[in-house]
Amino acid sequence: MPVEIKYISSGETIDLRHLVLRQGRPRNSSHMKGDHLKSTKHIGAFIDSKCVGVLSLFLASTDQLSNLSQYQLRGMAVDPEHRKKNIGRKLASFSENELRSRNVEVIWCNAREIAVNFYKKLDFEVISDEFHIPDVGPHYVMYKRLS
Repeated sequence: MPVEIKYISSGETIDLRHLVLRQGRPRNSSHMKGDHLKSTKHIGAFIDSKCVGVLSLFLASTDQLSNLSQYQLRGMAVDPEHRKKNIGRKLASFSENELRSRNVEVIWCNAREIAVNFYKKLDFEVISDEFHIPDVGPHYVMYKRLS
């Protein structure tokens, strides 16, 4: 099935964020600070007009990568019924190409422990020790140079 990747509104990310990343918590926990900033980009993956994957890109820096132009990848979620179809990879690839076209040097994320191998397959590198995000669990800062 063909997957269409395109920009979406912040509101269009909430259903999948809640289902995949915030299940069991209040729906408003799926909103992220900065969702409505002009610099924030939200990207969706669609199959037959149904949104099956989302991610958001925030203009944000990590101290581990000072003096580089950066965007943070956050809120990546793929509908459980559509996993193992390279949707996450397609979302990430689209995002990287868009950021390269804007001369952004680095994309980075706080990767959940269970997602580290996924990001490694996309050539991201771990640059932090494990840290804990309350109510979410263990994470690592990971990044990829785009230039």
